[in-house]
Amino acid sequence: MILRHLWNFSLKPTYAPLRKVPSSLRLKMVVSLIFWNLIIGVGIVMIAEGIFQWLEIDMGKHKTEDLFLKYSYFQVLALMVFVAPILEELIFRGPLVLFKRSSFFPLAFYVSCLIFGLVHLGNFEEGASLLLWAPLLIAPQTLMGFFLGYLRVKLGLRYAILMHMSHNGILFCLISLIDQV
Repeated sequence: MILRHLWNFSLKPTYAPLRKVPSSLRLKMVVSLIFWNLIIGVGIVMIAEGIFQWLEIDMGKHKTEDLFLKYSYFQVLALMVFVAPILEELIFRGPLVLFKRSSFFPLAFYVSCLIFGLVHLGNFEEGASLLLWAPLLIAPQTLMGFFLGYLRVKLGLRYAILMHMSHNGILFCLISLIDQV
C-alpha cells in the first residue's frame, strides 16, 4: 500500500501533509519506508557491486571505514545515528516548507533528493574518478532522499529525522557486526 502512495506522490509531488493520522499509523509508515528503502537500496548496491566486479572497477574503500579508524565506537555511533541525520534533514528536507505553496515544489523536492544523493558521492574514496558511475552509486541515497522527503511532507520533519536515524542505526549495527567477523 505504501508503495502505491509513493508511486502516486512521485508522479505529482505536492506539499499535502496528512492530518489526524494516529500515532500507530505514523509509526507503521516509518517502519514500512525503512523496510522498503533497505530492501531496494541493498538490491541496488548488490547490482552495482556485481557490475563493478564484472568490469573490474575499484571503488576504493568507503569513508565509513575511516571513521572507525579515527574515532571511538561511540563517537561514530553519535555521528552516524544522531548528528548526520539531524543535520542532513534540516539541510535537505527542512527547506521544502518554503515551497509548500509554490508551483516549483516538485522541482525543489526532486532537486533536494538529487543533491542529497550527490553529497553522498563523497563517501567513496575514489569519488571524483567514479563520476561516470555516480547515478548508480548514489541511487540508494537518492531513493532514501525521496522516501525521507515523502515522510517530511506527509508527517513532518521529525518523522523524516526518525527514519533517517533508524536507517543509519541499522546500517551502523550491520557495519559493526561485519567488523567483528
